[in-house]
Amino acid sequence: MEVQYEPLSRETLSGAIDAIRSLPEFFYERDFEKAESSYRSYVEGKTPDDPFYVAREGQEVLGVVGAAKRQDADGVYFLASFAVKKGLRGRGIGRRLLEHLEHELKERRARLLFAETTTASYCDPTRAFYEAVDYVMVAEVPDFWAPGDPLALYQKRL
Repeated sequence: MEVQYEPLSRETLSGAIDAIRSLPEFFYERDFEKAESSYRSYVEGKTPDDPFYVAREGQEVLGVVGAAKRQDADGVYFLASFAVKKGLRGRGIGRRLLEHLEHELKERRARLLFAETTTASYCDPTRAFYEAVDYVMVAEVPDFWAPGDPLALYQKRL
């Protein structure tokens, strides 16, 4: 079966939540709560400036990605959520999801897309992924997420 890439919808909402929740080693509980709230706001039409996409195979959602528009800067977005279900990494799903999102943002005349992660070793593969898809680390902030958990801020010019 072929993987489909499409906007998040009411039909794919629970699968998107399952996808991000399948990765507790990468997110805090507050991240899951924020993601779920963002997904619901999007499918309810409350945040049309913040696009979300899912990858699905048949009825199964394999991953989700979204971006939040900065209201105080022209054409600037931050990744609001990005997850490929546990066990499915390395199949190109995340890369294609991100490409769909970036294409949509270019259509909206976005200039910059930022991704936030950590420089802690458990996110070495995440940072390697961002660098492989042309994101550049522009800042590191010690003790950002929690004591001992620094922020790594990546940027891509669209």
